[in-house]
Amino acid sequence: MKRLLRSLAFVLFAAGLAGSQIAVVTRNVNLRPDPSTGNTPIDKLTPETKLTLIETGATNGFLHVKFNAESGWVWSRNVRIRQASPPNAGGGSTPIEGATATTIASDWDKPLPQVSSFNSDEGACGGTGEGGDSDTNRRKNRIDVPDSYHSVAWEAINSLDYAKSAPKRRSDWTSAQLATISPFEGSAITVEGFLYKVKVESSSPGARRGGESTNCHAHLASDVDWHMPLTANLEGGEDVAVIVETTPRVRKSHANWTTTRLKPWTAHVGNHANADYNEQKVRISGWLMLDPEHQGMINNGLRSTLWEIHPITKIEVWDNGSWVDLDSP
Repeated sequence: MKRLLRSLAFVLFAAGLAGSQIAVVTRNVNLRPDPSTGNTPIDKLTPETKLTLIETGATNGFLHVKFNAESGWVWSRNVRIRQASPPNAGGGSTPIEGATATTIASDWDKPLPQVSSFNSDEGACGGTGEGGDSDTNRRKNRIDVPDSYHSVAWEAINSLDYAKSAPKRRSDWTSAQLATISPFEGSAITVEGFLYKVKVESSSPGARRGGESTNCHAHLASDVDWHMPLTANLEGGEDVAVIVETTPRVRKSHANWTTTRLKPWTAHVGNHANADYNEQKVRISGWLMLDPEHQGMINNGLRSTLWEIHPITKIEVWDNGSWVDLDSP
C-alpha cells in the first residue's frame, strides 16, 4: 500500500511538473497519435499555438502534449518549450488590470499627458518639441508613468481602427476623424511580442537634415527615440509589426535600458539577422498613441498600423522561465 501511495505521489508530482510547462509551436507541425510518423496525424498545428506538456522528456524525438482536449505527440524541433508562470511572476512584476484583453476598451482611464522640458547635451527641448505636429509630440514626450496597465493581445493594437485618410498632422484632422481615436488613445497598456530590431533614431551632427521634431531635431543617440518593431510571431517581419518607442525623457530614469542589454532579445541588428538572438519574447508597457505621420511606412512595408506604444515606460524580457525587468541588475 505504501509503495502504491509513493508511486501515485510521484506520478502526481511529475504531472504537476509537466503541467507547469508549455510548448509553443515555431513551425507547422503535425499532432500525431503516437511518437512516430507511421499513422495518420490528428491535426496540423501552426506557429504560436500553445501546447501543454504531458511528459517532460522526448520519445523518439517527439514530445507528449495536450492541445485543447486532445492529447498527442509533436516533433520536438518544431516547438519551443518555456516555463509557464502567472502574469505577474518574476522580478519583472507588472501591475496588470484583469485578464488579457482582445480589444481596447473605450472606458479605460486616459489621463492627460504630463510633459516638461528635457535638457541634453544638444540643448533644452520643450514638451512639444520643435515644429512638426505639436499635439502628437506632446503625447510622445509625456513623462508620467502609469500605476497599472491593461494587458492586451498584440492583435488588439494592430486591429484598432483609426481614420485612414486623415492628414499627417492631427491639428488638421476633422472632429469626426479625431473621434475615431479619442476613445482609445492614452490608455496604459502592456503587450507581449517578438522584437524585430531596435533602431536608434540618431544621425550625424553635421547632417543637413536629421532628427525628429519631437526631440527638437537632436542627433545624438542619448537624445533621440528608439524605433522598435514588435511582432506577434517569431517569423514576423516589419510589415506585420506594431511600433513601440522609448524616448530620451523616459530613458534617463532607466540606466539599464541599453541596446547591448536588449540585444539577445532582438532578432536583427540593422538589416542583418542577429546570430545571438535567443528567440524569446519581450513584454512592453506604456501609453497607447497614434502617430499620423507614418502612412508611408505602412505603404512601404515597414509597419502594420499607425497605433504605437509611445512612450514605453517598462521593458521586460522572458528569461529562464520568468519575466525579468530590464532594469534589474
